[in-house]
Amino acid sequence: MKYRILLLSILVLGIVLFPIFDNIIGLNSRIYYIIEYDVRAQDKDEIIIGVETLNYTAYLNNRGWEHDIYKSYINAGFVELLRNAIEDATRFHWELWYEHYLKYYFAARNRSSLFLTYNNNTIFSVKDQSNNTLLSIDNYSWNRIAWYLNFTHLSYVYNDNSTVLLNNAIFIHMSLDYGYYCGNLCGLWHSIEQYLVLSSNLDVLVIFIESLGPVVS
Repeated sequence: MKYRILLLSILVLGIVLFPIFDNIIGLNSRIYYIIEYDVRAQDKDEIIIGVETLNYTAYLNNRGWEHDIYKSYINAGFVELLRNAIEDATRFHWELWYEHYLKYYFAARNRSSLFLTYNNNTIFSVKDQSNNTLLSIDNYSWNRIAWYLNFTHLSYVYNDNSTVLLNNAIFIHMSLDYGYYCGNLCGLWHSIEQYLVLSSNLDVLVIFIESLGPVVS
C-alpha cells in the first residue's frame, strides 16, 4: 500500500514539475528572434535607415487592413515592437510547448540593370539583366498586396503594360515572419514580404508588399 502511495506521489509530482523542467530546458530555444541584414551596396546605413523609417502610409496604394498592433508593412517601429514582445515573453509559461518567434531579414543589392513591367494600376514584375525574376505578381494574392510607383521618375502607362529599364538601381527584399503558439490553446501567425527599388540617389521608385495575417487560432 505504501509502495503504491509512493508511486502515485512520484507520478503527481512529475506531472506538476514537468512544465517547470520543460520551461527551464526548452524555453530559450522556443522563444527567440533572428534579425539579419545583408546589404551589398554603398551607403549601407543610409539605405537601411531610409527604408526602415519610410512613411509607408503616405506612399502605398491599396494599403489594406491594420489589425490592432499588426501592420501590413515592415518598418523599424514594427520590428522593434515585435522584438520587445519576444523579450517580454522570456518568462515562465504554464502552457506546454509554448513557442514565440520573430524572423526578420533585410537584403539589398546594387543592380546595374533592372527591368520593371507595370502599368498605372499595378506592378507585374521586376527582372534582372539575366532575365531572372526577382518579383512577380503571379506569386502573390491580389487582395493581399499593396504597391507604389514613383511617377515622378516613371512614365505613365495607360495600356496593358510596359517594360522599362532602370539603370544602377538598388533592389531590396525584406521579409518578416512572426508568431506564437500555446499548444492547442492559442496561436497567431503573421508574415510580410516587402520589396523596394531605389535609384542610385536613394529615391524610392517602386514598393511592392504582400502581407499574410495575422492568422489567429
